[in-house]
Amino acid sequence: MNDAYDLYSEMVAKKVFPNVVTYNTLIYGFCIAGQLKEAVGLFNEMILKNTNPDVYTFNILVDGLCKEGEMRKAKNVLAVMIKQGVKPNIVTYNSLMHGYFLVKKVNMAKYVFNAIARTGVKPDLQSYSIMINGLCKNKMVDEAVNLFKEMHLKNMAPNTVTYSSLIDGLCKSGRIYDVWDFMDEMHYRGQPADIITYSSLLDALCKNGDVDKAIELLKKIKDKGIQPNMCTYTILVDGLCKNGRLKDAQKVYQDLLINGYHLDVRMYNVMVNGMCKEGLLDEALSILSKMEENSCTPNAVTYEPLIHALFRNGKNDKAIKLVREMIARGLL
Repeated sequence: MNDAYDLYSEMVAKKVFPNVVTYNTLIYGFCIAGQLKEAVGLFNEMILKNTNPDVYTFNILVDGLCKEGEMRKAKNVLAVMIKQGVKPNIVTYNSLMHGYFLVKKVNMAKYVFNAIARTGVKPDLQSYSIMINGLCKNKMVDEAVNLFKEMHLKNMAPNTVTYSSLIDGLCKSGRIYDVWDFMDEMHYRGQPADIITYSSLLDALCKNGDVDKAIELLKKIKDKGIQPNMCTYTILVDGLCKNGRLKDAQKVYQDLLINGYHLDVRMYNVMVNGMCKEGLLDEALSILSKMEENSCTPNAVTYEPLIHALFRNGKNDKAIKLVREMIARGLL
């Protein structure tokens, strides 16, 4: 980005004045680099030099500010946009909705969505996907389902992202039985569920105590040629541990090690916690050592259940040793 700005400075020094495309490219570069102050500064400079921003300029800046949760500044840019006679389009409104959800201003996101129609702009697939995802993340699943139905009425085909957001929301609300209908619909529409969608469903089944169904689902996922990721396996192992199926959890964990998977800290933490809850402290300490051998650094979540369990079982020396380790690692 520095090279691009140096080139811009050189152009100005040589009295070669940048046009709107040059400014747009630089503002976009600053935005994706998270240098919003520089992006806004360049935008202001552009106006001072009588280079009129176009809809792309405003959209780039509004989007950059919204992604950083700078909604007041985004609104100010929108006000300048309207004052300059540049009409906001669906890209502008989508950025605003996304930004409002990001800062937990759900009512403002809903207000923008409802206001779109009054401006003569039609909501697109992205608009509905942003709304459905945001509503689901805020546990407003019924409203998300209604918007999904509205899409159908408008003959707007949801994509995998839309389905995944809705399915995740239903899963987190414990509405597993509703999920199967959407999964069937995805298949019917030729948009098969991806590993993110399946992981949400797996998590819901585990939290509902249906671990056998979760194991069966994992097998089906593999049979479909979809490769589970570490997050998927961690969800299953955690579910098994929390449903009193530690031996099954150990089997999955061991299979992953044998098959050469690089386990992450979350998987190790789930196993350490599971062992501690069953009083298998030597096994939990062994997993801690295994982490080190496999170049996975323990975090505070790894140590806490172990230290508590060791103190509870009168193994104070071992507990104190781990506390010292935490201090040495800067975790306390």
